[in-house]
Amino acid sequence: MILVSLANQQRNTDSVLLNARTLSTGILQKTSALLQNPKCWHRFIVTNTDGLSRNEILKAVLDGVHPLDLIPVFYTKDQLNANSYFMARNCEAAIRKLCDNQLVVDHPIEKGYSPMTLSIVLNFSNTYDIKIDVQKNVSTVLNKRFHPTSKVLNLDRFHDDPDLTEFCPLSQPKIMYFVLHIAKALAPEEVILSNNCIRLLTPLDVLFGSKVKRLDLSHNEISKLNDLNSLKYFSLKELELTGNPLCNVDLKSYMSKIKSVCPTLEMLDGELLSIDKFPTTKKNSFACRNSTDLVNQFLEYFFTAYDRDRSDLEGLYHSNAMFSLTCVYLSGQISSGAASLKLYSNIARNLNKAADFAKTFERLFRGRENIMEVFTTKLPATQHDPYSFTTDLIYKTDTCAVVVVTGVCSECPKSMLERARLLGFTRSFSLEIKDAQCVITNDLLHLYNSLSYQEKNSFQVTKEPAKVVEKELIPKPQSESEYNELVSTLSQLTNLKMEWAKKCLEECAFDLKKALQLFVDLYKGDKFPATSFLD
Repeated sequence: MILVSLANQQRNTDSVLLNARTLSTGILQKTSALLQNPKCWHRFIVTNTDGLSRNEILKAVLDGVHPLDLIPVFYTKDQLNANSYFMARNCEAAIRKLCDNQLVVDHPIEKGYSPMTLSIVLNFSNTYDIKIDVQKNVSTVLNKRFHPTSKVLNLDRFHDDPDLTEFCPLSQPKIMYFVLHIAKALAPEEVILSNNCIRLLTPLDVLFGSKVKRLDLSHNEISKLNDLNSLKYFSLKELELTGNPLCNVDLKSYMSKIKSVCPTLEMLDGELLSIDKFPTTKKNSFACRNSTDLVNQFLEYFFTAYDRDRSDLEGLYHSNAMFSLTCVYLSGQISSGAASLKLYSNIARNLNKAADFAKTFERLFRGRENIMEVFTTKLPATQHDPYSFTTDLIYKTDTCAVVVVTGVCSECPKSMLERARLLGFTRSFSLEIKDAQCVITNDLLHLYNSLSYQEKNSFQVTKEPAKVVEKELIPKPQSESEYNELVSTLSQLTNLKMEWAKKCLEECAFDLKKALQLFVDLYKGDKFPATSFLD
């Protein structure tokens, strides 16, 4: 690659300047030959870029010409950081669109900022004078992001990779095609393309005939169901589309389209679609698909604290929060013979059974202090089975949400002679949301003696924590082979896939003892998705 300082580079004598003033003279119509010449490098000057990063500036320009192709290279800034420069070629349609918008591009931070303005020097230089070859650099980055054992190619936020010498946004179809064309040689079986602002999937055609079985397209900008037609070239087993606008369409249309394009699909958005060709019901329902992380984090924290130390929940409740409890005895169940619910009936607010309606007001507990007193003095210690949970996000706005959780919990026995008693529960939370944080404004708990199938199927998933070797017996790795060996060791101890084992170790600075403890904590909190474990 020949590096170029565009701020000081001399332009060709027959170059032509496009700016707000020259556009009014009709110069664009006179320069068609230069626009159409693939051997011409055009120089772009962008003003009002002080304080912005390369990626912010170039993404704003590319958004201004979408879906047309514009591949910026040789980015640089002047000494005052006020102006930015880059080159591009073979971009006639994009230049014409910019000119239609009077060479003005929205500021990437806020609409209130002054927009960025462009000037374009057509035929600034030619391809004989300035050459560029980014293939070697992209290949290096792809090899770094490919795990040869698991065959996973992780291109999440590819454009932000610090080792890329050029801006390579996969939102640009030509760039995505170019990157995937190089990646095909790695023979990946799983490709992660999340968080890349991808709108068009046609570049996936380059992977036709590959062995890709799992594809993660989450948190992109795919808005039309018909855009999924490019997936028909794959025999996909797992597909993740969470966080795309198309997920907000009617669920029946969404599922129907996915099944028609990907008939071999078994997992969609983390949910099992079929077992032995029989369709399964969707266990969890989310009114807003992009709220999965928020709900999972809230539930993980709540039930972990509720089972461990309920006083930790005090800050999770609004100062004026309300809590109430109802309970009901169910006959004809395995649990019915030992189903005394008197402990709960003493504070229950069952309106249909209330002999004294005054007590129904007393049993609506108001304020976080009163709620904490009920939790710590009137309700027994419990252990919840997260694998029994079914979660429904039935309402969601930017400021509030309603989450309903059903499942099974076990009362902790007071002595070794007592048997742990199972209860079924439904818990409805009304949440207030501010700055991506939740507080509970209303908590409704309904309890009942466990159903027969719950007695048989609950608390079946158990996993003994791996034996932890003393820290001093495990020296920190010193070479790449030792790092890989440590990842493999953690994978064997925990049954995690290699990439997940590596994440645990990276979080703990490759301290195996701490990584094992982190695994145990995350596993107890049901933090790992099912796909993170080896088959």
